[in-house]
Amino acid sequence: MDLITSFKDNCGFGLLANIDNIETYGNTTNAIKALERMMHRGAIAADGKSGDGSGLLLSLPKKFMKTEAKKLGVDLPRQFAVGMLFMQNDKQKDIINDICDKNDLRVVLYRDVPIDTDALGKQAFDLLPKIVQVFVEPSSLVATKKFRSLLYLARKEIENRLKKDKDFYIASFSDKVISYKGLVMPTYIKEFYLDLNDENFKTKFALFHQRFSTNTLPQWKLAQPFRTLAHNGEINSISANRANIRARYSSLKSTVFSDIELKKLFPITSNDVSDSASLDNQFEFMIANGYDFFKSIRSLIPMPWQNAPYIDSELRSFYEYSSINFDPWDGPAAVSFTDGRYIACVLDRNGLRPAKYIITKDNRIVVSSEYGVLDISDDNIQEQGRLQSGQMIGLDLKYNKVLKSKDIDDYIKSSKPYGTWLNEKLIYLQEYVDTPFEKISDYEREDIIHEQRFFNVTQEFLNMVVSPMMKDGKEGVGSMGDDTPIAAFSKKQRNFNDFFKQKFAQVTNPPIDPIREKIVMSLNTGFGILGNVLDETPEHAIRIKTISPIIMQEKFEVLISFGDPSRPRYMKEYKAQIFSTLFEDNLKGSLEDLAYDVVDAVRNCGVTMVYLDDRGMDKSKKPIPMSMCIGKIHEILLDEKLRDIVSIIAISAEALDSHSCACMIGFGASAIYPYMLYASVLEEAKRRESSKYEIKTSLKNVNLAINQGLLKIMSKMGIATISSYRNSALFDSIGLSREIVEDCFAGTHALLPGLGYEDIEKKIHFNHAKAYNIDINRRLFPLEIGGFYKYLDGNEYHAFNPKVVHAVHKLANSGKKEDYDDFANIVNSRDKKMIRDFLELNSDREPIDISEVEPIKDIFARFNTAAMSLGSISPEAHEALAEAMNRLGGMSNSG
Repeated sequence: MDLITSFKDNCGFGLLANIDNIETYGNTTNAIKALERMMHRGAIAADGKSGDGSGLLLSLPKKFMKTEAKKLGVDLPRQFAVGMLFMQNDKQKDIINDICDKNDLRVVLYRDVPIDTDALGKQAFDLLPKIVQVFVEPSSLVATKKFRSLLYLARKEIENRLKKDKDFYIASFSDKVISYKGLVMPTYIKEFYLDLNDENFKTKFALFHQRFSTNTLPQWKLAQPFRTLAHNGEINSISANRANIRARYSSLKSTVFSDIELKKLFPITSNDVSDSASLDNQFEFMIANGYDFFKSIRSLIPMPWQNAPYIDSELRSFYEYSSINFDPWDGPAAVSFTDGRYIACVLDRNGLRPAKYIITKDNRIVVSSEYGVLDISDDNIQEQGRLQSGQMIGLDLKYNKVLKSKDIDDYIKSSKPYGTWLNEKLIYLQEYVDTPFEKISDYEREDIIHEQRFFNVTQEFLNMVVSPMMKDGKEGVGSMGDDTPIAAFSKKQRNFNDFFKQKFAQVTNPPIDPIREKIVMSLNTGFGILGNVLDETPEHAIRIKTISPIIMQEKFEVLISFGDPSRPRYMKEYKAQIFSTLFEDNLKGSLEDLAYDVVDAVRNCGVTMVYLDDRGMDKSKKPIPMSMCIGKIHEILLDEKLRDIVSIIAISAEALDSHSCACMIGFGASAIYPYMLYASVLEEAKRRESSKYEIKTSLKNVNLAINQGLLKIMSKMGIATISSYRNSALFDSIGLSREIVEDCFAGTHALLPGLGYEDIEKKIHFNHAKAYNIDINRRLFPLEIGGFYKYLDGNEYHAFNPKVVHAVHKLANSGKKEDYDDFANIVNSRDKKMIRDFLELNSDREPIDISEVEPIKDIFARFNTAAMSLGSISPEAHEALAEAMNRLGGMSNSG
């Protein structure tokens, strides 16, 4: 038992194959043995036998299946497929039969898969579905490729029809592969699935996987491998990936399926499956629609090409072209794939998961998380190595050839003239800007003081946020934590984006260091129509790109010139329209009117570049919060199936720091023009009597600081590219009503529902009146002083204010109960500032005698510190935690 409980690690995965494409039972037993030796990489339930999920994806053993069918009175033809089903009742068979029949498939047999439930633990047994194999054959003469298309189409229809049956699942449905998996320990999988003991169960290859779940609870259907892949790691960008798949639906055209059939394949994936399952869904969809196997992998999991200094120019052209249509599925990830002919293993751009390979002299290949999964003598090893960041190794079973990264890259880059297409069609904004940050006319605001007051630009903000950025090109350094009330509880003016808290990487998906690992990160941003991603044509390269979503006046003017019919640069693919986000009354109605004006312009006027502009505020007009506008328009464009042809650009005074910019991008903005931030920099520079060169440098530094801040925010979630962050909604809402969240911020969790449209409108009116109802000429400081970043008496409340700090110091020095009572009274009498202040703990139970309470020593023995990677916390913090647990008699885990 010590061997089982003493090792905890991430998932184990791998693949093995006979390079000569020869079926042997040895391949099957070797896959089982390799899986057994991955046991330490998976989670184990308290019953000691229920696993977190393990399994095998094997080449279909056709002779074995024909023999088993023969025993049941069915002679299978040469062309047949087998589905591995997790079922609940026989009624589901009627639906399967009906859908197969409608798709020119004939169900010829259902076979109960022989299993031994003694191999299962209690938890696995309680969740055990009925495991059945369905055998199908074509009802008419069809080509092999068409047969496979019908299988995929039928399976998707069956899944959609039975989607309410949450435990129904089709593990595989193919004429090439079959899945044997479940909540069973690797060491028991052979005992559980009795088929695997039959020496006639001969296979050519296998993918194997032992699961350690980090984002979902154990389920039979979530065991891996899935239908095309096995994945070790997490997909940190999964929120944006799923949203972007949905946005592409309307532009998809297939050479394999008709438009009617294509709609039956939707949704391609959903939010109720794991991140790995979503990647499997997307990859399988591309393969089923005829997209090249290796291009599919490289499009979804690209190497770190943007900042790689020595990458081949033709290969860079492929990735540049691919990035127009596909956003990276950022890991950490090591993934093995198969479509039945090809097998491949790839590391994502971060390279944070191990993948080691061995090629033997007797023509076998093994790729796994670690060496030692099979006993291979040194004399039989022809080659061994490990994949590095972004590398891939593959196998073509048809031609019995191992393909290295260079082989695959050479094939991909030469398959289409990507460089020629890009040179002819792709536009880089920076090529049209001679001298950046030279123009400042748009930053010279006539009514800047009133605008700054409304948008909460305080003197403190200028001193603590803007000045450090102007000077160093970096955000100011401050201590972690926020001791101010959440925005909904605050009685002071707060920014709308303060209602959102950023999510960050947890468990085993580590954050990225955006400074030391900048080679894998990119802010490259594109504009324009997204075409049919299932096709590769020169028209897909029609795109405008820039190196950052944060643009200055020069780039803004160039960008909008491509969408202005009166300008010589005009191209219909970038037709632009500016929409004012200002309103007078009725926030909700004004927001809906704005959204439908955008939809009308896109659908009926050919607009593809939507500019949301909050400039022009006066004594009667005030802006709708920009993130609310972006989120609402993003959602309604999705609903109207127009999202893939629209780029949203925010011209916003709310974009004052990296957090507000991240909110706008996360909810759908392609780019942001933060004119008020630049205007505030210009005013500050003029106050200091800066030279023209110093003004230009300050503007450049602030732009750089915001970009660095975005990289930092992305990296906290382990996301490397802005395209995988856009549309992600990676925030928690605290204090906004469910109605607002559902209307404008779908995908965001409303952790604490609160203020509705009317409440937000009242705040806007109040802040607007406060900004304008003042004679700025009679004030020494026309802006508000502040008090949000530092405690200032009479301004924003801080939990650690001087009174509290002094009381804590006094208590710490004296240890007297009366000093604790003084401290507690200060905190408990602060009114409603934090969530806990709204809670009253009342119990109807009588207190127990202190003699019945466990000794404190026994309680301490159950204390433990969870595993945390070195980097998530410092070595000093690790040591302090370990020392604390040693002193208390608790348990520590260093990670």
